[in-house]
Amino acid sequence: ITAALAALTGELYFYPFGTNFRFTVGVITLSFLVLYFFHIPEIVLILFSGLGIVIFRILLSCIVRKSTFLVAFNLHYPAFFFYLAYGIFLKAGKVKTLLKAPVNFIAVMTLADIGANFIELAVRHEMNLIYFQEVFNSVLGVGLIRSIITLSLYWLIERYRLLILREEHEKRYAELIELLSELKAEFFYIQKSSKDLEDAMREGYQIYQSLALGITDSEVISLKKKALNLARDIHEIKKDYLRILAGVKELLPEERGGMKLTAVLEIIKSNTQRLIKTLGKDVELIIQTVPDLVVINYFSMFSILNNLVSNALDAIEEERGIVKIKVSLDNDSVVISVFDNGKGIDVKDLPYIFEPGFSTKYDKNGLISTGLGMVNVKNLIEDMKGRISVVAAHAKGTKFEIYLPLKNNFTILQEDKHEFSFDDSR
Repeated sequence: ITAALAALTGELYFYPFGTNFRFTVGVITLSFLVLYFFHIPEIVLILFSGLGIVIFRILLSCIVRKSTFLVAFNLHYPAFFFYLAYGIFLKAGKVKTLLKAPVNFIAVMTLADIGANFIELAVRHEMNLIYFQEVFNSVLGVGLIRSIITLSLYWLIERYRLLILREEHEKRYAELIELLSELKAEFFYIQKSSKDLEDAMREGYQIYQSLALGITDSEVISLKKKALNLARDIHEIKKDYLRILAGVKELLPEERGGMKLTAVLEIIKSNTQRLIKTLGKDVELIIQTVPDLVVINYFSMFSILNNLVSNALDAIEEERGIVKIKVSLDNDSVVISVFDNGKGIDVKDLPYIFEPGFSTKYDKNGLISTGLGMVNVKNLIEDMKGRISVVAAHAKGTKFEIYLPLKNNFTILQEDKHEFSFDDSR
């Protein structure tokens, strides 16, 4: 492409000395392309372009001017030495590093142009010392003009590119502001209903406890009132959340196509880093996984891992701690383990940790947590046809192990077959 562009624009030329030596616009084109294709070495680009230009000129002379090949070759081959020298001079002058220093850039480009022209003149045996001053002035003037035009053209293209990027950035920024304003409106309803939801869960659990322990006839009336209040609160919450669901559904992408497990874990890592900072703890997060897994139900995976990692951080009460997530393959299953070296769980409590309402956590007001996080985790895992188990000892840490079938939950990318791990130290 560069050779074609330079060759075509190279047909805009003039003969300054009444000989076969000529100045062309193609040098400007080639110089600009050297700057535009920044990562291609100057010598490589100019060498191949120069070769293409010479071949094009020879063919043009043979076809259009009916010259013999030998005549056309002798006429045009010296131009190749111009491009060869030009590329060497630009490389030696490190011209690509001088774009922010226009005076130095123009000086190097002009000197490269002058040097390459004199080398071509020498190959053509047209170095006439009698007219050297006139030749030098012409070569200097053309080299200076071509250098200035090259830099100006590059700046114009760069300014246009930056203008397009700025317009695109402003457009995306406006879209982001609009998105955030819409999300803010939806979160107003989330904040409004959060207290109602907390009260409804607590009241529902109280009804559950009363029914589990058995009730007297005199308590039936009180339970009826509680049940009615619960139904009313849930109905109010339902209205708010239906509205939120409708609004957020338009803003967020649907879960389709799956997500690489490594990407899911990177997000978990980022969320955990923020949570560790908020809690003011010194916790090392270690993640080991296999990179060739794609999670189909990745929203569920986020919820499962976020709950388990959050519980692991809560369990760490010492100054320093470790949370480790490990993913491995076991025949037709994916095994995910989440380990922490926190306070652990009493053996007597193990049978109840997946029961609604069971919790060992208390909020800042001394109220016990709703205990629905682990219930949600278990339900999500069972919905994926999997199972979860726990191994824990008091003051020695806790390890949850999740077994999920590969089928219908994951797909395997064939290009990667090695283990992948990354860890984050605080």
